[in-house]
Amino acid sequence: MYELRCESLAKSFGSFALQPLDLTIQPGEFFSLLGPSGCGKTTVLRLLGGFEQASSGRIMLGERDITRLPPHKRNIHTVFQRYALFPHLSVFENVAFSLRLKGLARAEIQKRVDETMALTEISALADRRIHQLSGGQAQRVALARALVDQPAVLLLDEPFSALDPSLRIRVREEVRAICKKVGATFILVTHDQEEALQLSDRLAVMKEGRCLQVGTPKAIYEDPTDAFVASFIGPVNEIRGELSEIQPGEWTVASSMGTFRVKKNGLALPRDVSMLLRPEKMRLLRQRSNTQENLLEGEILDLTYLGSRTEYTIRTGNTVFKVSEAEMERQKKRLLNQRDRVFLTWKTEDAILLPQSGQK
Repeated sequence: MYELRCESLAKSFGSFALQPLDLTIQPGEFFSLLGPSGCGKTTVLRLLGGFEQASSGRIMLGERDITRLPPHKRNIHTVFQRYALFPHLSVFENVAFSLRLKGLARAEIQKRVDETMALTEISALADRRIHQLSGGQAQRVALARALVDQPAVLLLDEPFSALDPSLRIRVREEVRAICKKVGATFILVTHDQEEALQLSDRLAVMKEGRCLQVGTPKAIYEDPTDAFVASFIGPVNEIRGELSEIQPGEWTVASSMGTFRVKKNGLALPRDVSMLLRPEKMRLLRQRSNTQENLLEGEILDLTYLGSRTEYTIRTGNTVFKVSEAEMERQKKRLLNQRDRVFLTWKTEDAILLPQSGQK
């Protein structure tokens, strides 16, 4: 198992430019590249796979420079979005294809294919043709075909996008389990935030050719260092205001809705800041509390029951907030309806402080 490093890796073509990227992915890590369409994540994947040549920088796999090597010499395999399976071959022959090209002995091919098909739980499908498979089965065949060659790194190019929602969740779990069994490094390209959070050991959020932040799912969700990252990784409510320090380690944000306490977060912040609050971090009170420092009064505009939680849309002055309340918590309290008056509160440590948009 080898560490994979991008060292000042850059690529320019047309009007797009991937800015110099420095990134280290650990052996056996499940790493995701997350961002909107056109952000550069697929460009990074194609550079790693050898399907594009870098304008500058290099790619290191362990101590080996693979920047200029063709795809078949990199020990990096790709599972494409459309799988690219051969419809005229059986499942067994699809999985065995690369091994036959290498001229391996028949017994070795049989052994490797049998082991890989067992790992991906498709042994019973060995004699089927591709058109006889479900979407989830085809996805596992594509994964087995990539894994049978025992790559150091496996690249996944939005492999779940063609699956229906319920199947997508199950196949994600299967891929995660396979990753841990195999021990290879997995790199996933996706624009699906939930997918990246569920699967990744770490992830990178990209925008317009730049890598904005790298970290664990928890760190990026709870401690984003950029306003785009905060809003892209999950829904947020925003209160804009002016920052001032009242005592070491504690600040206040003065806004048109009031003054709120926040915890110092170690960032060098300007005077004008955005205080961001996740919907599930805000509490919904049925009556005013005199013990809460951070408190807003509002009116329920809408509410949506989503099984495990209820989502409320609440207007406070000219600002609209989204608030989630877990169903187990909601059942213990008075039921709410549209136009009810409510109060919003949150813990000081749950507020995310960042520069307002356009500021550094």
